[in-house]
Amino acid sequence: MMKMTQDKPTIFLTNMKLIYQHGVSHSKNNFKIHLLFAIHNCHYVVEQILRQRAKDFSFTGELHKIGFEKIIKRVNKKKNIPYYNDLLELNKIRNPAEHLNIFPDADKVRVYVEIVGKFLKWSYKNYYKVDYESLALEDMIHDVHIKRVMLEAKKHIGKNDLINASNKMYEALGAFKFVSFGFLSDPRIAKIAFDGISLANILADLAFKIIIAQDEPALKKLMAIRTKFTWVKDGQFGVHSVWQGKPFKDKEEAMKDYEDILHIILTYQDKMPLSIWRKK
Repeated sequence: MMKMTQDKPTIFLTNMKLIYQHGVSHSKNNFKIHLLFAIHNCHYVVEQILRQRAKDFSFTGELHKIGFEKIIKRVNKKKNIPYYNDLLELNKIRNPAEHLNIFPDADKVRVYVEIVGKFLKWSYKNYYKVDYESLALEDMIHDVHIKRVMLEAKKHIGKNDLINASNKMYEALGAFKFVSFGFLSDPRIAKIAFDGISLANILADLAFKIIIAQDEPALKKLMAIRTKFTWVKDGQFGVHSVWQGKPFKDKEEAMKDYEDILHIILTYQDKMPLSIWRKK
């Protein structure tokens, strides 16, 4: 087992899972920059898991100076690593991708991403005695309300209550845009309008487009949620969001959409100040 205190493996493994999930999301986009991030993230998490494991072995020289290939070969001798040859191949394509802009095609990258996911589940169990699925990425959501609603959506999926699952996950995404929208615009210009559209709303939507410009799936989901400033009591401004759930044919489709929304929240919450999120 790893030489860590009891709480540190959980933090480490949750972070590796999150970085991997970012890689998964990047792999869904065919642009080269996203394929690069997919390859980089997947290779990174494999290397970090193996380097932690390698601390149980003796090497000639300092471990941080020893290359990936030597480490994985040594760790594999102790216990056969599934997809060993594929992970070696991933290591070989990383350098050309990062330094020469040479990539396999998008479908091949997605194959490597899937293999790394299987390796992570295996390594968590065999190296750490931790169930990969038990590490809840929802715990990393800053906003307590958004976290609660996402967990409710996940429970509904587990019960095959897909209508309520959809309503809840899009409520969470709507709340995420609701909070972000208030930060990204200025209510003082809400009364200035062009063709009946508030300038404050225009600027907030433009800010979203700039922040998420290279993540088209995330942008599409967020822009489908209609958010605007509204007048409330005593001349104070409020923010109003309207969203619509999505029908799912089965649990698998619902879970995929859930994971996409979770990725959006976890990725873009850190582009906003921590102070805007509601805490426990």
